[in-house]
Amino acid sequence: MGIAYTHPGLAQTSVGGTSRFYAENVKQVDDIIKVIKAFCDSIKPVQVSDRNIKFDKKNILYVNNLFNTVISDKAFAQETKKNDLIQTSSLNAGLIGYREYKFYPPNGYLDMSIVLTVIDDNILYKKVCILSPLKRKCATDDRQIPFFDFMYLQKEIVPLIDFPIKNCINCDSLKVDTLYQSVFNEMAKKYPAYKFTPVGTTGPVKQLIFNNVYLQVSTYNNKNVPDLMAQLVKLQEYDAIKNLLYSPNQLMAINAYEALVYLKSKVQLPIDATTDAKMKEILNSNIQIPVYCGRDCKPTNFAYNTLKIKDKDIYDKYAAAFGE
Repeated sequence: MGIAYTHPGLAQTSVGGTSRFYAENVKQVDDIIKVIKAFCDSIKPVQVSDRNIKFDKKNILYVNNLFNTVISDKAFAQETKKNDLIQTSSLNAGLIGYREYKFYPPNGYLDMSIVLTVIDDNILYKKVCILSPLKRKCATDDRQIPFFDFMYLQKEIVPLIDFPIKNCINCDSLKVDTLYQSVFNEMAKKYPAYKFTPVGTTGPVKQLIFNNVYLQVSTYNNKNVPDLMAQLVKLQEYDAIKNLLYSPNQLMAINAYEALVYLKSKVQLPIDATTDAKMKEILNSNIQIPVYCGRDCKPTNFAYNTLKIKDKDIYDKYAAAFGE
């Protein structure tokens, strides 16, 4: 996922005004539609009511405001009550918290959600994800179209959008995200006991770790090894794993602890006294993390020391992941 670095305090585009992103957004959407039409030249139209369109436009104007305004976590929560937004999820992982909001009732055609990463009362990262939930088909052979409805966006919404539409890999949704680097730097300075900046032997490894720590919500699962940890183990990024013991994201610290328990047994990875002490601290910590509870329920926060995870559980989980 790309990150759009923005400057705080940008003015919201007035209704009917021309966004500074308009020309580039038109070009971007045109280019994406060309790709979609190569997949399916003729698409069965979706019936979208005037009422749907009205609410989509209203919601997009609010997203503009969100994108272009710096606001605290508490202030944002107050603002949502005035804009038909409800909080659908609130999870904490150590210093880091995750909030998800959705527009409700869902009167528009488009499904919009807003995800925030927060530390203290500061919004560190925000992401808006827009989906077109109705399934569309090719007119010629009824093939289902997996792409976001950029044709509707082009026709009804693009002139109102005051954020950059970025190119997409699979184009199944429209996303816009912002990392507040100044907030990140301020929090790193405020909490020197944590290591905010990832360690890795390459840039892509560092970016992968950064994305997992700060930019996406994840949960602890006692049966599955996280993809991040599986990759770091395969790449022998042992220093990166040790560094994650000090992550402000407690879930990442726990995942790193478990990876080191496995590596200590599997490859006789040396663990110095300082690292060993930190691992014991994480094992016994009562800091809560989001825990997976099954496909049909929302994750809940639990402290790792209440889960009663044994070393054998960790060995078995990693052995299964690597086909041992």
